[in-house]
Amino acid sequence: MSVAGSASDASANDEREVFVGRRSESERLAACVDKVRGGEAWLAVVEGEAGIGKSALIRRAVSSLDDFTVLWAVGDPSETDLPGGVLSQLVRRVDRELAARFPLLARPDAAGVSPHALGGQLLLLLGALQESGGGVAVVVDDAHWADPLSSQVLGFVVRRLWADRVLVLMATRTDSGQSGEALERLVRSVERAARVEVGGLGQDEVDQLARRLLAVRVTPELVTRLHGYTKGHPLYVRTVLAEVPLQVLGDASARRWPVHQSLRAGIGAVLGRLPADSVALVEALAVLDGRFPLVGVARVAGVDDAVRALEPALAAGLVRWWPTDSVGPVSLVHGLQRDAVYAGIGPERRRALHNSAAEVVGSGAAWAHRVAAATSDDPVLAADLERSANAEALAGRNALAATRLLWASSLSDDRLERERRLLTACAQWLLTLQPWAAVRLRAQVEECAEGTLRNCVLGVMDLLEGRLAVAEARLTEAWQEALADPDASWVALLAGTFLTVITIRQCRGARTADIAGKTLAIGDLDAGTSDFIRAVLATGRMWDQGPGAALLDVAHLPVEAAEASNDQLATLATRGVMHLFLGRLAAARADLVTVAHRDRLGAGSKLSHLSSALLAVVEYLAGDWSASEGAADRALAIAAAHDHVLGDAATWFAAVCVQAGRGRWEAAQESVEALERINRMLGDPPAELVYAGLAGAVLAQARGDHAAMVRALAPLVEPVTGTGAEDGGGNGNGDEAGAEDDRVRLRFKPLWLWQQSLLVEALTGTGRLAAAAWALDDFWRGDDGSGYLRVVGARLSGQLAEAQGRPREALAIYAQALGGKSDGTEGPDAAGSPVATGGVGDAGEEAPLFRAMLEHAYGRLLVATRTGSRREAARWFKSAHDRFDALRAEPFLRRCETDLAAMGLTAPAHARQHVLALTERELSVAHLIAGGKTNQEAATELYVTQKTVEYHLSNIYAKLGITSRRHLAQALRTPQP
Repeated sequence: MSVAGSASDASANDEREVFVGRRSESERLAACVDKVRGGEAWLAVVEGEAGIGKSALIRRAVSSLDDFTVLWAVGDPSETDLPGGVLSQLVRRVDRELAARFPLLARPDAAGVSPHALGGQLLLLLGALQESGGGVAVVVDDAHWADPLSSQVLGFVVRRLWADRVLVLMATRTDSGQSGEALERLVRSVERAARVEVGGLGQDEVDQLARRLLAVRVTPELVTRLHGYTKGHPLYVRTVLAEVPLQVLGDASARRWPVHQSLRAGIGAVLGRLPADSVALVEALAVLDGRFPLVGVARVAGVDDAVRALEPALAAGLVRWWPTDSVGPVSLVHGLQRDAVYAGIGPERRRALHNSAAEVVGSGAAWAHRVAAATSDDPVLAADLERSANAEALAGRNALAATRLLWASSLSDDRLERERRLLTACAQWLLTLQPWAAVRLRAQVEECAEGTLRNCVLGVMDLLEGRLAVAEARLTEAWQEALADPDASWVALLAGTFLTVITIRQCRGARTADIAGKTLAIGDLDAGTSDFIRAVLATGRMWDQGPGAALLDVAHLPVEAAEASNDQLATLATRGVMHLFLGRLAAARADLVTVAHRDRLGAGSKLSHLSSALLAVVEYLAGDWSASEGAADRALAIAAAHDHVLGDAATWFAAVCVQAGRGRWEAAQESVEALERINRMLGDPPAELVYAGLAGAVLAQARGDHAAMVRALAPLVEPVTGTGAEDGGGNGNGDEAGAEDDRVRLRFKPLWLWQQSLLVEALTGTGRLAAAAWALDDFWRGDDGSGYLRVVGARLSGQLAEAQGRPREALAIYAQALGGKSDGTEGPDAAGSPVATGGVGDAGEEAPLFRAMLEHAYGRLLVATRTGSRREAARWFKSAHDRFDALRAEPFLRRCETDLAAMGLTAPAHARQHVLALTERELSVAHLIAGGKTNQEAATELYVTQKTVEYHLSNIYAKLGITSRRHLAQALRTPQP
């Protein structure tokens, strides 16, 4: 076993540690280890109350991992606000040359880096550590005290470990609150996870422990009493045996042992038998609360001979020592002992120890000791803390800033200062989007005097708790007041930003743009914040006036996406979304791929989650369905790492597209149901409604069920009343009569053209032809003709003409759109339609699914009308069939083959039949490697380890009957139609 991180703990087989029992728990952990050795990554969570023996169980399990590299970290209650603290412990002692290959992990400060970017590099590090053939154990003791960023990173990593010899082992308390809930969600979301609950020792195990600690045989009666008194709690058993003399323990006539029931009293009795220097050393360790070099602890304690003072404390079982470590660190054995020792220190002695500790520890940790040493209001220290907090906030360490501001508030002697610092602390916590620390202070916030900042903080709390109407009222008031006060610009920024969260989710585009514009005008914003507000403004404009108008709001960006700076990623992602909504797939892909690439490098895009989801949609439309599934998978992992629901809808919609297109009905239905759950949870906000409606309609389209398409789109439409040109008029074919009773209009702007195309298809398929004609006119007015949607519009125009009994006009529309020759019988629609003035050309090639659907419709109509030669119809059927086959679009392919069979033709052989054996994960890897990526480059893009890529490649080669990556591209290649 090799040890990395701060991991001497992993091999801390202290001779004084007595381990008994825990057979079933040890067997469960051993089973996990065996599965890891067999090539499966596993998560094991050890749970139990404080002092129950979780750490001892883990140390016992890890001691057998001779063939593993062990990364070890311990959660520290004093570092829960330090971003990446646990993560830095895990990698601290990894070989420097190896760590240097992963620059995000090697950074001393992780603040501002997204958890999935850090997680991606930790995955690569875990892959590199497996290159020697051994496994890796990632151990986090006291995981309930891990900082939120490290917890997010570890959650992301655990969900992305597939074919790896990696064991992630975490110990946590059963009463760990919010962190415990997050860990519970993680366990539920991971397929290979085990929970090991650690309870009290059994009576036989208490007997073994007593014999080994006392070195004498104890009577069964004593064991029974000892077990009943301590409930088998190992630390309580140790305390009783250490405190109560043996002759008293053996006195069966005594109804109760003369021992205080609190652990504090027991530890006090142990301390009472130690020399004064040893007591001082133990008290210093309780104040320092962690593992520190022995020399530094002795300095805090005021002890001259540290080694002599250490020996009795070791013998008493209170202190653990790592003599093989270069600095010989020591710590108290257990947190319960620390709490008991600390509680027994008198006020003056405690103050002196904290003052001494502040001189020994680092500057960051010194603040906590200075605060602990204060015994009354200290306005000077409060002002120092506020200055320090402001510096931390500027560096992006908002949680740390919040903690110091809260301390400053508690030390303030002026009420206004105290309340201002409290409210500012809450605001800093809210900026971390980990709001529970602030929410717990709501009662104190409500007691503060009325004011702009108070309204802002309470408004954000209301928003996070789902009280949107109250939140909007409070935030609006705070925003308007702060705008008028030059000294409150940061409050205006905070209130305005969260206010747009409400308006943008309700698709109130004009209001969003107005708020964002006025907030942006505050000025003096850092480049990243300014860009994010610009992105919000552009999004509001897009939802109000459409993506074409909103492009002006991002005109400051360079034309080439690669030339954009990292401070422009929010607007670059927004421009990519606009291009997608307009049907410009190449431009959308260029922008969104750049954002995803920079995000992997640690740029920290605020829209990375949404960007990945919509990149998956772009890849779906462009025909790279393997890339689409990979992007959707990454987007879901990113969403899970951030542990939030807002914005997840686009991710689930992206997943539905390929699932439905390939006929994986069960998976697609599960994704649709996930969208429905999100809507119910959030109260059906418009943005989520759009994605849910689109997902249901795309699934129904793949099934060929037009009635189900209508039902899925129903929440997105509203009836149109009134007649006349302002409502879109008619189509010039006498279909206007009675249309006003059946017409519907879309309610929301996001992905409007896609929504509209599905609506036209659904109305046509269900026979509501007048409404379909009106909606088709609306579609053509919204399309600027620059993207793939012309191919979609051509198919819709032809299908409507067919349904209206004008097949020759439909033939002309199809022929014109496909660049073929019509028979010269074009009717009014064919001549007036936008597709009649020229074929779709390259635009059609951008969206192979829709191109194939158009070709299929044309071939079918040629057969139905007996127009042209049989060979001509077969040509379009074969072209459509090849495109469907290349996409593995099974439902569309089957319908095409059914039509071919109906005309007496045999469907072409599946060009990709051998590829169908590959799983979706294997396909993602195969396409990246075939495209020239190295194993590490593929792992980086997929957020997996190199080991996972190698595992999938071996399976891919076996299934395709090839032996190297040289043959992979040829094996995946499909003849072009």
